[in-house]
Amino acid sequence: MVTTVAPSPPRPYPLWPTLGTIVLVLVAGLFAMIVVGIPTVITLGTPTMNTGDIGASIVIGAFYLGGFAVLVPLLQRVSHRTLAQLGVRPLDKFSWGVIAVSLLALVAMQVVYQAILGAFHQQNHVQAGFEHFSVRSPSSAIMVLVTGAIIAPIAEEMFFRGLIFNALATRMPMLVAALISGVLFGLGHGDLVLFPALALFGVLQAIIYRISGNLIVPMVVHAANNVIFLTLMIVVPSLR
Repeated sequence: MVTTVAPSPPRPYPLWPTLGTIVLVLVAGLFAMIVVGIPTVITLGTPTMNTGDIGASIVIGAFYLGGFAVLVPLLQRVSHRTLAQLGVRPLDKFSWGVIAVSLLALVAMQVVYQAILGAFHQQNHVQAGFEHFSVRSPSSAIMVLVTGAIIAPIAEEMFFRGLIFNALATRMPMLVAALISGVLFGLGHGDLVLFPALALFGVLQAIIYRISGNLIVPMVVHAANNVIFLTLMIVVPSLR
């Protein structure tokens, strides 16, 4: 007779080390911004409010990479899991299916929310930080896409889903953890008008992460969303 033992539930993330990790990640990101920002200003001049500038993209990318460099080792330490155990692994057929369904749901959500914005005469609202967005050269466009569609999605998903959602999910029901992490994701983007859509997007990301068990899945969905948004901002002047 063969007996099996049910897997033990994930060990709760320790409270204070987890909060300390969040603080250290943000501080590391700000420190990287300063270190990279000084030579950037000397070389390219003072960054403008235009997030399409090469200098602005470099500084923003430094923030994400600086925080990410601290986040990866600390996340494994507080979670007591390797990156592979956290879901950083190659995509299989099921994961690609989840991505496809998620992108369709995302498009539907965007259509509905744009209709809601139109009803409140906010259809021309531009996400906070992109009010003065303008790309003046191919190199600027490449930097914007690299930062916004590759670096940012990877870093944000590792932070909001890998750290915050996982930490919450070891202490409360999954849907509650998804809701809280989604709200924090929405708040982190600093846009009141788009907050409901951003928070809902964060909730969706947490759910597809849990369904797939693969952290690369929400990263790909996030990257695809940003590619579409940034490409439209670059090629359609009326959206700037």
